[in-house]
Amino acid sequence: MKTWSLYFFILIIGASSIISCQKEIDGLIDGTNPVVITPNQKPKVGTTWTYRYEWFNSPGGLPNTKTVYHKAKSEETLGGEKWLKIVDVETDTVVYYLNTKTDGLYQYTNNNPYIVCKYPAAVNDTYTTFFDGGTEDFTVRGVDDTLATGVGDIPLTKCEGVKNGFIIDVLWYNKNVWVAWKYQYKRIAFFPPGIYYIYTRMYIDKIVY
Repeated sequence: MKTWSLYFFILIIGASSIISCQKEIDGLIDGTNPVVITPNQKPKVGTTWTYRYEWFNSPGGLPNTKTVYHKAKSEETLGGEKWLKIVDVETDTVVYYLNTKTDGLYQYTNNNPYIVCKYPAAVNDTYTTFFDGGTEDFTVRGVDDTLATGVGDIPLTKCEGVKNGFIIDVLWYNKNVWVAWKYQYKRIAFFPPGIYYIYTRMYIDKIVY
């Protein structure tokens, strides 16, 4: 009975999350029209991303919400390659060093380049990488699915990351926007291993090249 009640509780949390986030996913925070992205556009020095960022202090609670601004502040040479230095505008701290290669989006971290999102890709492609401080196994769950975002209906490739057998990170990639959405999961401390909930969510709201 306790197990059934626990899974019903998690189901309600998930349903509430889907309903509450739909507006943030497909509409701009300021109510303006989405920017039109052309096929040849790509982030460069000076590009800014505006995200709707949400975090939960506990499962089932209301989300805390803020607007986060990322900016490609400069181009840095690391490991003999050029990378865009992406910073959080508010704190002026590095979020990541990013660039694209022929097989997808990469970041420079832990003194090496690591793939973040594979692209082009096929559903169920897998790859192992270093992400968020540790080794993570990713599986491509969707490829070029056109979805509504704050910057219009764009094709997104969904990459799902697993650590120790549990989904920890989910990323949605677009070749012109790069990181469009990002979910991060966290274990509920007072439940047995295996019960995770959405800890943070981030949705693209605007991009200025």
